[in-house]
Amino acid sequence: MIQTPPSGPGAVPLLFQAEGLTKQYEVTTVLDRVGFEVPHNKIVSFVGENGAGKSTLFNILSGVVQADAGTMLLHGRPYHPTGYGPAAASGVTRVFQEQSLVGNVPVYENLLLGHDHRFARAGQFIDRKAMIAAAEALVEAAGIDVDVRRRTADYDFSKRQSIEIARACLAPLHLGGIAHPLVLLDEPTSALDRRDEEAFFTLIAKLKLVGSLLFVSHRLTEVLAVSDIIYVLKDGELVERLTPAEADENLLHSLMVGRTRAADYYHERRQRDVADAPIALKVAGLSNHGAYEDIDLEIHAGEVIGIGGLLDSGKSALGKGIAGVDPVTAGTVALGGRSAVRPDIGRFVRQGLGYVPAERLTEGMIAPFSLAWNLSLASGADLFTNAFGLWRRKREVETAARYIKELAIRSGRPEVICTRLSGGNQQKVVLARWLCRDPKVLVLDNPTRGVDAGAKEEIYRLIRNLTDLGVAILLITDELLELVGLSNRILIMQYGRIVAEIAAPADDKPGEREIVAWMLPQGTSDALESYTAAVGLAGHAH
Repeated sequence: MIQTPPSGPGAVPLLFQAEGLTKQYEVTTVLDRVGFEVPHNKIVSFVGENGAGKSTLFNILSGVVQADAGTMLLHGRPYHPTGYGPAAASGVTRVFQEQSLVGNVPVYENLLLGHDHRFARAGQFIDRKAMIAAAEALVEAAGIDVDVRRRTADYDFSKRQSIEIARACLAPLHLGGIAHPLVLLDEPTSALDRRDEEAFFTLIAKLKLVGSLLFVSHRLTEVLAVSDIIYVLKDGELVERLTPAEADENLLHSLMVGRTRAADYYHERRQRDVADAPIALKVAGLSNHGAYEDIDLEIHAGEVIGIGGLLDSGKSALGKGIAGVDPVTAGTVALGGRSAVRPDIGRFVRQGLGYVPAERLTEGMIAPFSLAWNLSLASGADLFTNAFGLWRRKREVETAARYIKELAIRSGRPEVICTRLSGGNQQKVVLARWLCRDPKVLVLDNPTRGVDAGAKEEIYRLIRNLTDLGVAILLITDELLELVGLSNRILIMQYGRIVAEIAAPADDKPGEREIVAWMLPQGTSDALESYTAAVGLAGHAH
């Protein structure tokens, strides 16, 4: 039973209230009579498994979808936005879980999107000089180092996320004249470089002085560190209201998933001894000038090799190069004892390699299409066509139904459109695409980004199941504990080169500080202290 906050003369005034919010899609109820309150100058967090209803709740609050039932009050007045524009005009803005920037326009246009009419002159001319000045004031207030004249796509994923955060958090104050904004933050830190996280937490501390924030994160340590109030969603219902003083990670996990978190979260006892196993993947002299240079590595069958580094280290670009997604300028890759060749994704898929990208909606799937269609996306030339080239629809549906059951894809049916799935369940669909091909090598780039604690544990178990079958895993991740817990060996990259190889046996895992020290350029002891402080906040969250 959720405890209602105190009311009366001494109570903190409310910025927002919701009561009885309900949303149903076909036969599935994704929100069931949800009610909560947001006081002024507070950070209110929502935690729950993927599919618990968090994104749907934010969609309703930001006007993206309409509730089937329920009422909302903003500043004590009825609030029922008919779209995102009216919600933003009322002072409710949002950082979406998946980035919503326009990549081929300058940063300043993205920052001022929806406010460009304020810079119109004579009804038809845009004062770009004034727009640039306003955008520069926003990024300065946000503490991010970007040139607002540059094309947005020229910046890495972390900087683009920082730009989106600055837009949502500061545009209502600086441009909209909203005295007390309500900002919805949906997994805002999942793509941030550790160096950008400090600016983010400083920004939300400032924003809390004038407005309130609703915060969703699967990093439970972050939630406990920044929140004033924590609500737990499970299967579309609010099941608990807590303060950080009343909770810890284990309690939140058990409330979210209905069980306590396993002590062996990364299944380290199942880590295989691969000393005598054959080589499954061999990389020799691989280069992509400007991204990475002269990379050599080997992975044994059943081994997990982790690659760590800052966002500018080149680790994600290396993953794409090894898989043959992006072209290389030099070097070769050999799979399973075959001849060394220049990487090519088409050839490698046929030889048993799978690749899971970091950005699932832009690179991993076509979300407006069905679950079954996305699952069969890599196998149209063989698994799901017959000898005459005809599509085997029955096999596609049966395969999709099998992996829906095996991976516990919630709300999943073969025909469901992937936009209807939560982020974690979308990630399971991307994984299933390669599992149905019985891969020998998997390249996984941040496979648990935006995934809740329960789903992470399922993915970790799946990785161990695959290594038991002899699958070699190349794991690229920004999560330190994931990197340490899952890997047999850890390769650290700086500026496109491997600078260290660290053994990580199951019974003698390296410490996080050792890993971080190798990630940072030598001689940056002050940076190491601030970096490990950030890791202490975000790196321990599962």
